[in-house]
Amino acid sequence: MQIRIAVTKQGVDLGSYRRRVFETIRRYRLVEMGDVIYVAVSGGKDSCAALSLLREYVEEYRVDAEVKALHINLGFGYSPKLEEIVKRQAEALGVELHVAYAKDYLDILAASKASGRPICSVCGAVKRYIMNKVPRELGATKVATGHHMYDFLAYYFKNLAGQNHQWNFKILPKVEGRGLLLTKIRPLIFARPEENEAYCKSKGLPVNEVCCEYGLCGAAHAEVVEMLRAARRRDPDFDLKLMRGVVDFNTKFRPAEEEPVKKCKICGEPTSGEVCTVCRLRSLLGAT
Repeated sequence: MQIRIAVTKQGVDLGSYRRRVFETIRRYRLVEMGDVIYVAVSGGKDSCAALSLLREYVEEYRVDAEVKALHINLGFGYSPKLEEIVKRQAEALGVELHVAYAKDYLDILAASKASGRPICSVCGAVKRYIMNKVPRELGATKVATGHHMYDFLAYYFKNLAGQNHQWNFKILPKVEGRGLLLTKIRPLIFARPEENEAYCKSKGLPVNEVCCEYGLCGAAHAEVVEMLRAARRRDPDFDLKLMRGVVDFNTKFRPAEEEPVKKCKICGEPTSGEVCTVCRLRSLLGAT
């Protein structure tokens, strides 16, 4: 698949960007007939772009599929603001929105303190739990996220440095579901964050500049992003070629055998162990 990023003197070529995202959706069959897709939206530009482009794709190609939005209110100080922005996004795009509240499953800050785990670690575990459980119970066939090219490349280099090679095989546009695990799709895997931002601005969509008051999530891969942008000064498509190479390698050589999915003995949700992370954290707070 030939994928190129075209940049004009005025900035991002949104036509090229949109075609590239649609090509990704088509090639990897991210949207299929009869799908009910919930897009996890945070209030930021990336997830908003993913929601809008999936909706456009379904309408333009007349696919018999539904695109809906899921927002997780994390219960932090800025969360009410983000929820309001997400409601405005859903209204502007004419999509159904479901809001889930993390506190109904786990108090993130209290669990972080009780366990000694970083807030980001606990937050990530709760979000993964909710993004699989809630859409599935609402009838979803797939869940989509707004992760972009630099998110995945930062994850790739982090795992490479930590010798967690098996984790890198998860870097694919589509990860098929197993058992209670929903299929995950990443329509923006070949898109840059600045392209997502330019797209949202062109549509007049409301977005929040910062989606984490702790400022920890984005800082983790800032150095990788800087490295990639430095490489692009010699080769404007370096980052895209690298991303294509990672996906191509994973598609061809991903191991057939995967870690078995079990059911948590407490809540029944999928887990690799006997008890899922969320239930283990809840037990530290005396929750049942």
